[in-house]
Amino acid sequence: MIAKEPEKLLNLARSLFEANEDLHLILVGGLAAQRIYANREVRKTSDIDILAPREDAEKFVERMKENGYETFYNTTLDKYSVFKHEEGIHIDIYPGKIGKYSIENIKKVVNRDEIRVVSPEDLIGIKLYAYLTAEMGRNKHLVDIYSILIGRPELDLNYLLKKVIPYVSKITEVSEKEIVERMCNDSVGVLKQFTTKERRFIKEECNRILNTFKQMKEDYSNPNYSSLV
Repeated sequence: MIAKEPEKLLNLARSLFEANEDLHLILVGGLAAQRIYANREVRKTSDIDILAPREDAEKFVERMKENGYETFYNTTLDKYSVFKHEEGIHIDIYPGKIGKYSIENIKKVVNRDEIRVVSPEDLIGIKLYAYLTAEMGRNKHLVDIYSILIGRPELDLNYLLKKVIPYVSKITEVSEKEIVERMCNDSVGVLKQFTTKERRFIKEECNRILNTFKQMKEDYSNPNYSSLV
C-alpha cells in the first residue's frame, strides 16, 4: 500500500468529519500532532486515528463499508481499521478508548481546520500512555509530544498536570513524578531529530513543566494550600 501524503490525509480527514458531523468523532494520533499542532512535520504519519463513543464508532465504520472501504476489527486491541489499499488510505477507529485511555477522561476538544481534534494537553496524555505501554515503536510518541511542546498551541499546564498526568499515572501505575521526568529527560535520544533551536525550546518548555509540577506538589503539601487556590 502506498501511503497518502500528510496534507492529503488531512484533507481526507476534513471531508470525513464534515460528512459525519452528526457523529462525535475526535481526531487523535500522529496526524493531529504533526499536521495540526506542530510547526513542522518532524516525522511522517501515514494513517488517520479517530476516537469516538462506541456507538458512533460502529456507525462510522458501517458507513465507510457502505462506501466501498474494507473494514477489519481487531478483537485484541478493540480497534477498527478501515482501508482502501489502492488509494493508500488507512484509518484506525477506537471505540470509546485507546487501550485503557477512555474518551470519558478527555474534557477538552477543539475545532481546527474544520476538524474536531483532541486538545494538545489530552493528546500529550494519550501519547504518554502509548509511550509508557507500547512494546514497539514507542519513540514516535515522544517525537509527537516534543512536536506539540514547541508547536502552535499555548499549553494549559494546570489542566495537563492536574488532570491529564494523574489520569495517565492511574491507568499505567507509573508515578506522576516519573511520568513527567521520563517525558522531559529524553533517555532514548529522540531530541536528535529536532534542530538546535527546537531542542532549546523543548528543553525550556520541559523545564517549565518540571518546575510547575514541583511547585504544585509543594503547594499540595502545604497545610494552608486550600487558602492559596
